[in-house]
Amino acid sequence: MAKVLIVLTGGTIGSISDGEIIDVDEKASLLLIDKYCEKYGKGDNFTLVQPLNIASENLEPIHWEAMINFILEYNINSFDGIIITHGSDTLSYSSAMLSMCLCHLPIPIVLIASNYIVLDERSNALNNFNSAVSIIKCFSRGAFTVFGNKIGKSRVFLPTRILEADGLTDTFQSFGGKELGFVNGEKFEFTELSINPTKAEIESPRKPILNGKLKLNKKVIFIRPYPGLDFSKIAIGEDTGAVLLMTYHSSTARTAGKGSVLTLIENCHKRGIDVYCTPCKNKNEHYKSSAELIKAGCLPIYSTSPESSYAKLLLACNTDINLLNHNIYFETVSHHCQDN
Repeated sequence: MAKVLIVLTGGTIGSISDGEIIDVDEKASLLLIDKYCEKYGKGDNFTLVQPLNIASENLEPIHWEAMINFILEYNINSFDGIIITHGSDTLSYSSAMLSMCLCHLPIPIVLIASNYIVLDERSNALNNFNSAVSIIKCFSRGAFTVFGNKIGKSRVFLPTRILEADGLTDTFQSFGGKELGFVNGEKFEFTELSINPTKAEIESPRKPILNGKLKLNKKVIFIRPYPGLDFSKIAIGEDTGAVLLMTYHSSTARTAGKGSVLTLIENCHKRGIDVYCTPCKNKNEHYKSSAELIKAGCLPIYSTSPESSYAKLLLACNTDINLLNHNIYFETVSHHCQDN
C-alpha cells in the first residue's frame, strides 16, 4: 500500500469530451482514480490537489512557478511519492524543469500524461497511472516520466532526456538513446544502455538548486532554425535574459549570407545578452559553421536535449547559481551515444 500525493495540472489526462470538443475538467481525474481502484483495488491511498488546470499547449513559465512552488511548500512528509498529471504537448519541457527543481525531494516524483482522455478505450492513462504507482513502490527517490506505447508497455524516461512527441504517432523518444526502462507488472526493468544511470545513482541524495521560491522574471528566447530563416528579423525583448539557438543535429546553423545567425549574435552582444546553442557535441573536430558560431561568442551547451537546455538556461538566468556548469539530474549525456 502506498500513500501518494496526486498533483493535477490538466492536459488530456485531465479532460473530458462532449462529443466535439475536448477540454480540461476536474471530473476526469476522479474518473481516473475510480478506474484504477476498480481494476487494481490495491488499497493505495491518494490525496488529490490541483494547483492549476490548463491545456498543456497553453503552458507558460508562470505555470512552472505555480507547480514547483506549490510542491515545495506542501507538507510531503507522510507521502511515499508524488504523481504529477500533465498534458502531452509540453510534457518534455515540464519534465525537464520540474525534475531539475524537485529531484532533491526525499520521495520519488513521477510525471504522467495520456494519449486520449480517460474514458476513451484507446487511452493509456490508466496504464500510465498504474505504472507510476509501481515506480513509487520500486524507488526510494528520483524523478521519472511515464508514457506507455500503443502495445501497452509502460515506457519510463529520465525526465531530463524525454523529447517532444512525434506528431504522427504521439510517441516519445529519449535524447541520446533508449528510455530508462519499463514497468513490467509491479516491477521496474532497466534498459541496457551504458549512458543511463543506475538505481543507486538515481536514488542518491541531492542538494536543492533553489534558495527559496522559484521566480522566472527573465525570459529565454528559444529559436529553432529552418532554411530561409532571417535571424536579423527576430525581435529580442527588454526582459530577455539569454537567447538559446537550437542547432541542426550536426551542431550547425546558417552562418553564411545576409541575415545569418551571426547577425543575431552580434545584435544580442551589443545589448549585453548572451547567446547559447544546443544540442552541441563535445568533440575536437567541428564543421566550419560550428566553429564560426563559437568564434562569434555563441556559448555551447553540450550533450543536452533542447528541452533541458531551455529549462536549465531559464533557471540559470533567474538564480544566482551557475547551474550550467554542473549536471543537475542526468541531463548531460555522454557523447558516446551508440551502444552496441
